[in-house]
Amino acid sequence: MKTISRFLILTLILSLLAGSAWAEAPKKDYSGITLVFAQDLGTDEKANAVTAQVIKDYEEATGITIQFNNISADYRTWLATQFAAGKGPDVYSGILYDMTVDYDAGYLYNFADLYSAPSAYDPGQPWKDTLPEYILQRMYLSEDVVPGYPTTSQVVRIFYNQDMFNKAGVSVPQTWEEYMVVCQKLKDAGFVPFGFPNAGYGDLSWLWFSNSLSNQLNHQQLKDIDVSGNTYAELKEIVKAFKEGTLSFESDHLKPTFELLKEFSQYWTSDYNGLDQSTAFDMFKRGEVAMVQGMSTVLTSFTDAIAGAFEIGVMPVPAVSKDQYDFAMGQSVVLGGQPDIIFGINKACEADAKKLEAAIDFVQYMGSPKVQLAFTEAIDRLPLATSTVLPERLKGFIIVEDALRVAYYTGISNEWRDYFHRGGQMFLEGSMSLDEYASYLNESFDTVVDQIMADNGWTKDNNYGLDQ
Repeated sequence: MKTISRFLILTLILSLLAGSAWAEAPKKDYSGITLVFAQDLGTDEKANAVTAQVIKDYEEATGITIQFNNISADYRTWLATQFAAGKGPDVYSGILYDMTVDYDAGYLYNFADLYSAPSAYDPGQPWKDTLPEYILQRMYLSEDVVPGYPTTSQVVRIFYNQDMFNKAGVSVPQTWEEYMVVCQKLKDAGFVPFGFPNAGYGDLSWLWFSNSLSNQLNHQQLKDIDVSGNTYAELKEIVKAFKEGTLSFESDHLKPTFELLKEFSQYWTSDYNGLDQSTAFDMFKRGEVAMVQGMSTVLTSFTDAIAGAFEIGVMPVPAVSKDQYDFAMGQSVVLGGQPDIIFGINKACEADAKKLEAAIDFVQYMGSPKVQLAFTEAIDRLPLATSTVLPERLKGFIIVEDALRVAYYTGISNEWRDYFHRGGQMFLEGSMSLDEYASYLNESFDTVVDQIMADNGWTKDNNYGLDQ
């Protein structure tokens, strides 16, 4: 029943979008112009359906032709090949790390001037003011460089079975110590507390928990890593800090991360190192585990599959308190919450004023509140436009934590994620001690950093790329 209602809602959204998306925008004529647009939507049927309708509406209203390439495999490799051949798409989307790399490579148009003027599809204020402040801070690579406009943010939450919580007599914990008590009470009540997928580095929970806890415990070192002073550690700054010995995974403020997670592992399914994320999600839907971890976009699949069999709640990673570690931040750190699905424009469009104008208009349309709301209603993407009202079911994803300021285990390279994950498996199963794992991480990171420096031409002499 719920699946049918969601389908009807999606149909209504698409019809409303088709009928009213242009009410606030001036009429434009881009007849004869073709824009090549690339994005990685994978095989998500709802995402593809909304995107197809959104593009169709835009084409009909403007006369433009949008050649859409949904690259569902090796997206970054495809983009690199296209740009290297001088055939990069006119408009495409990516994450902040990738867009930063592409801007530095000279592929992207600078949005700084666009941010100072209103969007045709969200008028009344400068475009930059349509973004939350914490997102806006991330989008400015420097005072006058912006690589694109973000339309969504993914926030990771722990999903929990409220019925199991009730039967075990527990409530949502605020601290990590309370969380371990909750897990023990769930276990005592005969429940498997957590479905923790750890079969491969793409299963994410090992990486997600590690990133949050490491930022909570090692927060004091940010000031030594953050050269720019923007309160976030960029890749070049992380490389510099590691090579100069400021950052070490053998730090007494980082190693406790893995001690906490090993203690936590007693509450996971016994086969966690062979459990993949999809299977963990299925176990949660069937009521076989009390908790799993995922992004907002899995909420719809959970509610459709559960069909009211039990109530779902969401919570952040609990905060490590100062009572447990006196050097802890005492506040949770959000997983996700970064600018996501950032739309950028190929710098080559600057050679054709009309094409550049069309590309800008298309990006502003894709970032409009109406389009963002269509994706929110269909697949639970979290919209960034501040004039978009968040549906009630997503209120639990409002960010109440501190930002992820040092991405220790993401945004570096897939090779690093593989090292981090494989070593973590050995540490969890007991074939590697804590000190051995920390040493292994330092050695592995050194290998990865050397390759990053070689690929980008960063050296100690150019301050690890910071002076380029």
